[in-house]
Amino acid sequence: MSKDTPLKFVFRELTLTAGQIKRVHEVASFFMLVSNTGTLDVQIAIDDNPFSDFPAGYKYQEKKDDEYYQSIDFKNPNVGSVTVEYIVSIGIVESAPAITGIADVLEELTGLSTGAIYDTEKNIGVAQSQVMAVNAARHSGNVQAKSTNAGIIYIGYDNLVTSVKWIAELQAGQAYSFDDWLGTIHAIATVADQKLGYGEH
Repeated sequence: MSKDTPLKFVFRELTLTAGQIKRVHEVASFFMLVSNTGTLDVQIAIDDNPFSDFPAGYKYQEKKDDEYYQSIDFKNPNVGSVTVEYIVSIGIVESAPAITGIADVLEELTGLSTGAIYDTEKNIGVAQSQVMAVNAARHSGNVQAKSTNAGIIYIGYDNLVTSVKWIAELQAGQAYSFDDWLGTIHAIATVADQKLGYGEH
């Protein structure tokens, strides 16, 4: 890749529950918050710097050529969920060390052909159960409620998931997908013996 490689911008969308802090791993030289559905500014911390209010539209963070962010932390100070949209770029590649970092980004953007994990459908009952274990190599995951289910399945990040504490509510046939999450996925249902398909890669 030559020194004159142009900037490549990527548009992202992220939903945060009330008070949630979420880390997104990005190898990027530019960051701009495009929109925020909350009444309060979302707080942003880049590469473990302190959180600061980040208004949408005109404030941005930018690195010099051949320098890159590694992570962006989002914090929602609003009392309800918000959806934010932002733009990042991989910058201009000028040296071999930067190419190594970009290779990881390209791998995630182009997808994988091996290493996928899925199995027979899981039975979800009125007591929570684990759907996916911690997987440090996970790129993305997906769960879907079976179309013949009679109840609702609630998805959560840990064993504290309930019908009032959850990240996704799946009625029959509905699905939920995620990326940038390497931890466990748990589920609980409103009635016994609800079927849930799952997969990750």
